[in-house]
Formats: sequence, structure tokens, C-alpha cells
Amino acid sequence: MLLMANAGVIAATADAAPETWRRLVGYLLRAFAAHEDAGQERDDLPPAPAPTALYRAMTRYARPAAEPRTD
Repeated sequence: MLLMANAGVIAATADAAPETWRRLVGYLLRAFAAHEDAGQERDDLPPAPAPTALYRAMTRYARPAAEPRTD
């Protein structure tokens, strides 16, 4: 499931924010890692994509609504 989620992020953001997948992988690795400092905030994630790049990626990936049936 995690690989499928990452593949979806890659497909959705490939042209507008191609490095976004790295942030997801960072979150996933952090979620499954056991740290002695579990209560402390960590800053080792790749940076988030620019809001405009993420917006472009998401609007490109959005599917149009289905046409209503007329039978």
C-alpha cells in the first residue's frame, strides 16, 4: 500500500513538483523508525514543494466529474 501511495504521488506531481515523493518517503521512514527522542521534533525531511507547484500538480491530476446519464 505504501508503494502504491508513493506511485500515486509520483504520477500526480511528476511534472509540476517532481521531488514531492521524497517528502512522502521521509514521512514514511519517520513513521516506522524507532527513536529514543520520539517526543522531539525532527527537521530531516526534504522541503515541501512550493504551494504553486503542488497546486499545479493537483489540478492537473484532478479528474473531471462524470457526465450525468440521460437515458
